[in-house]
Amino acid sequence: MIDMPQLTKRVTMIELFYDLLFAYMISQATSLIHHLSHGTVSPISFLIFAVVVIVFINSWMVQSVFTNRFGSSSWTDIAFYFVDMMILLYMTNSFGNTSSENMTTFFMAASLLSLTLLLQYLIVYFKADYQADKDIDKVFSGILLFRTLTLLIGGLSNTDWARLVAFLRSSSAGSYQALQVIY
Repeated sequence: MIDMPQLTKRVTMIELFYDLLFAYMISQATSLIHHLSHGTVSPISFLIFAVVVIVFINSWMVQSVFTNRFGSSSWTDIAFYFVDMMILLYMTNSFGNTSSENMTTFFMAASLLSLTLLLQYLIVYFKADYQADKDIDKVFSGILLFRTLTLLIGGLSNTDWARLVAFLRSSSAGSYQALQVIY
């Protein structure tokens, strides 16, 4: 058995603040299910809550994979963190209730967040020296491109069915393929 050196990365303050922002988002998202109708949460409120939380957690996981695999605390990474944090704050404050107009804003901001994540992976793809890194970047870039487009369609469409389809397609985009590449 060959002993491989264990590479460790220190967590930066900006990463911790980014994670804290996601905790804030979860606390804000719970307000979506606080509106009771006859003592219960309405199915549409619960569905919107689930959509919001899944999109946020998916974005956080993609960013975490990027940071752990490719993050270098460069000025580019820091700039993307700040842009993403602004988008996250905007998204977090965009779903005050369960109206359709708020979901339009949410889907548009979520597509912008996916686009910034896509750009991060593309930058690393063109800078990568190892084929394994390029393979991972290619898979995540494809997933994020598809996710960006489906969320954008969800934001631009004015029907709940189109938004549901966009959400389902964006949340399941390439999950199996990504797991095959990572493991």
